[in-house]
Amino acid sequence: MVLDVSQAFLRPGERIAFRHEEPIPPQLIFGETVTFPAPAVMTGDFLLEGSTLYLTGTLEVTAQGRCAYCLSDVSYPVSKDFAEVFLHLDRMTRQTQRVADDDEQMTFEGKEIDLAQLALTLTVLELPMRFECENCSEESDEEEVGHESRACQKETPTEHPFSALQQLLTKDQEV
Repeated sequence: MVLDVSQAFLRPGERIAFRHEEPIPPQLIFGETVTFPAPAVMTGDFLLEGSTLYLTGTLEVTAQGRCAYCLSDVSYPVSKDFAEVFLHLDRMTRQTQRVADDDEQMTFEGKEIDLAQLALTLTVLELPMRFECENCSEESDEEEVGHESRACQKETPTEHPFSALQQLLTKDQEV
């Protein structure tokens, strides 16, 4: 879906409020499928100055995955503030813009902006490395409290998956 920014061209320099819903398809992340049952909601405002459009606001969406420990369903609310800059391209500037193409610079043509990639990027970057349900999260917190401190690799090399390499480094002291 696209955001209509035509009002910005009629009223340049003025902040215009918007509300935009963007569906996010299921994503395969670290071998696990994360779904988004409702569209991401982006609210905020945009402002056009010259050929630059400033888009600021908040993205909110709920992600659903499985607990890494017990595999029960887990919902994870995502709320992320954003401030993005888009460069408007028209027929004349499009040619020169391609010469100085910047991968980081977001662009748009016409009077609409496609926010699908922005919504997906903001959402995925805010997701945890693994989902944990409340029960498993509380249990792991209690286990960490039980350990007074994590031992150094030199003190307990058997806990480290690369313990043999650690022992070689300790003996030779070279890399």
